[in-house]
Amino acid sequence: MSTKAPFNLRAAPSTDLWRIPPSTDRKNGNLIHASNALTSLKSATISFKASYIHQFDQAGLIVRLTHPSHPLPKWIKTGIEYFDGEPRISVVCCDNYSDWSVASLPASISDAVTKGEQEITIRLEVKETTVWIYRVGEDGKDVPLREIAWLFADGGKGWTAEIGACVARPAEEPKDEFEATFTKLDVQWK
Repeated sequence: MSTKAPFNLRAAPSTDLWRIPPSTDRKNGNLIHASNALTSLKSATISFKASYIHQFDQAGLIVRLTHPSHPLPKWIKTGIEYFDGEPRISVVCCDNYSDWSVASLPASISDAVTKGEQEITIRLEVKETTVWIYRVGEDGKDVPLREIAWLFADGGKGWTAEIGACVARPAEEPKDEFEATFTKLDVQWK
């Protein structure tokens, strides 16, 4: 499945994908475009840009995993998240609860990314029994961000992978929406 024409997504304030104990489970910030068996997933690539203003504004790729015998979905979201005044590469994984990692962008593109003038490309790739997340650098080379091992811990059988673009604006105070423009969404299945 491939989407090449640009499309925009908007997120109202108080939207997010985030689950922490004891009872926080926010799941109102995603848009799913394709689904298939997790064991069929090869890769997903997304390109996007946005103007980041408020703490935790975020845009990127979502992989939502569901299974008939598991009451709560698992997921991975990765992209740009505005944190402490900078756009940062972000990866959030949720098995039972969310964990979060961030990395700074190169100083040469950080300001342009904040203003929505620089597109970012993120790629997810299945490699045997793990999943790798990459930022595609300005030179076209993959910059590794994270390896995720728990997706295929049970072999991946019975799990459905729903993949798409996501945007969220977790802050409650601003009343305006956050908008991102996506120029590429390409999902490869076996």
